[in-house]
Amino acid sequence: MKTIIRREFLEHAQSLQFMVLLVLSLALFAGNGLIFVESYGVHMDSYQKNLAFMNSWKSTVRLELFRLPNSLVFVAEGGDNKRPSEYYLLPGGQVTAGSPNLRAFKLPPVPPLDWSFIIGVLFSLYAILLGYSSISGEREQGTLRLVLSNSLGRAKLLAAKYISILLVLLVPLLAGALLSLTIIAGFLPQLLTLANVSRAGLVFIIALAYISLFALLSLLFSALIPRSALVLLVLLAIWVVFSVIIPSSSVIIGEKLAAAPREIQTARMFEPMVDKEISAKIEEIVKRGERGGFKTEEDMRAAADRAFEEGQVKVNQFYGDFRRAQRQRLEAVRDLSRLSPAALFQYAAEGVVRSGPGGEDQFLQQVGDYSRVYDAYILKKLGKVVPASNFSFGESVTFNGKKISLDSPEPREYEGDKSDFPVFSERQASIGAGLKSALGDLLGLVLWNIILAGLAFSAFLRTDVR
Repeated sequence: MKTIIRREFLEHAQSLQFMVLLVLSLALFAGNGLIFVESYGVHMDSYQKNLAFMNSWKSTVRLELFRLPNSLVFVAEGGDNKRPSEYYLLPGGQVTAGSPNLRAFKLPPVPPLDWSFIIGVLFSLYAILLGYSSISGEREQGTLRLVLSNSLGRAKLLAAKYISILLVLLVPLLAGALLSLTIIAGFLPQLLTLANVSRAGLVFIIALAYISLFALLSLLFSALIPRSALVLLVLLAIWVVFSVIIPSSSVIIGEKLAAAPREIQTARMFEPMVDKEISAKIEEIVKRGERGGFKTEEDMRAAADRAFEEGQVKVNQFYGDFRRAQRQRLEAVRDLSRLSPAALFQYAAEGVVRSGPGGEDQFLQQVGDYSRVYDAYILKKLGKVVPASNFSFGESVTFNGKKISLDSPEPREYEGDKSDFPVFSERQASIGAGLKSALGDLLGLVLWNIILAGLAFSAFLRTDVR
């Protein structure tokens, strides 16, 4: 078996295909490191400036919070460069993004040059090119029967071919990954912490499981189909389905299965709802006040405040329902795309490095935890937390012959000492949390490997070597 592995490895390693893969891999991983170094420096400079502003601006009306740039987006970017880095926290727990999310759930038109893209496209394709003729090619040449005439069994021969493919792919993969890390270490040595290197190592292991899947797939069809040219054609079609068709069609199908109102539809529904839940009630209070329906001016103001607060709860629920529907559509798209092992690998890598939607959710959860501390501080200083709102009212009314103005309550700025103002600090997720997030997708890759290994072995046992 060792002889077969050595022979297969040397045959592949001395080929022009291998040299092309090695050079292309080194070029892409070098580009990955250089692009990351430049972009990370820009993002960190901006973050440091924003952080200094955030720590100096202590307000009980509105806070600006900023996400720390992910130091592992060179491994799996996950669309983070298209997500907002600035968020506004308002009293009452309301959080809004400072810039629109341009990548709700669709893939970007130009994929980022991260590890997950290089491995997902280049190495999966080359695994097919290495394995498509492993069995069918030897059968066409008549050497398969000679090899099996020795004491080596079919299971060992298949395992030897599988191991040789992985070893050949491991060389440019490891060389490229080390080159990328070396470039990053040369310019940004502070990023190569034990935690970051460990996360990158986990993604590397997941990448091996992903590449292994395509190696087994190529061996399966090489055993099923006697003609190598036809095997290659079938495998390339499957690769296109996994890499292009399923991710693209999942967006369309996911939108149909998880129907969600679009932004313009939501905007059109907003004004009638505010009129119903707030404006109409405030108008009724104004009329009641003019008829003498309140004993004191304070009673009328309190009724207006209650109506406004109750209406705001309804409006917040409306926005919450919209965001949940959007998130359900995102999850539906991602779940459908998981039919492709390419998506499983992508999402597993994002989970380990905490990029993509999971990383944003983690940040927003921390903001939610901080908002409770923030509201407690406001309550302590001002005696009341007035939730911020995206809408307001102002009505003039005659009460007991006097003109008064009813205005919607608004958060107030505390003018006293703010030395004890709570500081927001983003916490990085542990490696265990990242692995837990990626576990489902990783198990999906393992399941693919187990199924394909069983099918490849079964097909090879039935292969006619004559």
